[in-house]
Amino acid sequence: MEIDSAGLRTLAAVVAAGTFDAAAHELHLTPSAVSQRIKALETAVGRVVLQRGKPARPTADGEVLLRLAKQWDWLHAEATSALTGGVTAGESDTDWVEPIHMPIAANADSLTIWLMPAIVAMSRSHNVVIEVMRGDETRTADFLRSGSVLGAVTSDPTRIRGCTAVPLGAMRYLPVATPEFAARWFPSLGASDARSPSPAELSRAPMVSFDRSDAIQRTLIEDMVGRTASPPTSYIPSSTQYHLAVEAGIGWGAVPAMQASQALDAGRVVRLSDQHRDVELYWQHWRLHSPLLETFTALVRYTAAEVLLSSSIG
Repeated sequence: MEIDSAGLRTLAAVVAAGTFDAAAHELHLTPSAVSQRIKALETAVGRVVLQRGKPARPTADGEVLLRLAKQWDWLHAEATSALTGGVTAGESDTDWVEPIHMPIAANADSLTIWLMPAIVAMSRSHNVVIEVMRGDETRTADFLRSGSVLGAVTSDPTRIRGCTAVPLGAMRYLPVATPEFAARWFPSLGASDARSPSPAELSRAPMVSFDRSDAIQRTLIEDMVGRTASPPTSYIPSSTQYHLAVEAGIGWGAVPAMQASQALDAGRVVRLSDQHRDVELYWQHWRLHSPLLETFTALVRYTAAEVLLSSSIG
């Protein structure tokens, strides 16, 4: 099987632009030439790689080739930087080399709590610019499947084709609320030896979620009382503002233990239960021999180990 690099570039252009006509404009080709390149690529691999529609979307096999196209661009840029010395901005203008673009995906809590030191260290030590695509930890792997990023912090342990999955550890979430909120909405906690709010209380008490795909609070409700509930919910899609909203008393929420620790020690919030939810995190990345990717992976593993609980996986 021979895969033509021009076909890979054309596939990437069509997916990025959404249509054959738009890709033709970007590549300075005719739409017919773009169509011929895609057909030649599909003939070479013996599979359909694009769903012809508006927008055009890659098939599962097309996603593999799209990732290959992005990997080729990445390795080409890395080799160019190595051959030219990888001079960073601020040095001689005549020697300046454009930084290598490193797209990654991460959930908001990881970015806020532990990932930034790895990004900073990588940016300071290498001629790179890092783009973080944010998404829920259950969905960041989708960026990797589509070839949009070279690595992702994810809670999905299923290794993506062509990628390596590295266990990082677990992020612990605690159900907390202000003392005033707990006294108003969960009176059973003060009136008996109850170790968790009652099902009726949890169905009525306002709750704070990150967004509509955030399932941690509802999972904790099941852990606490053995059944589901759909309480009134506020949505705060910011890791920093989320735990501040809980501290402000607009609802109870599941806050990462590291963020909640100072508020718990100061009495600004109280735990609603001994129950907690540990979310196992993984760093999934392209399986490439790339010194830059290997360096960043080592930084991610180091910074995660400083904060996350030891993984129960492997």
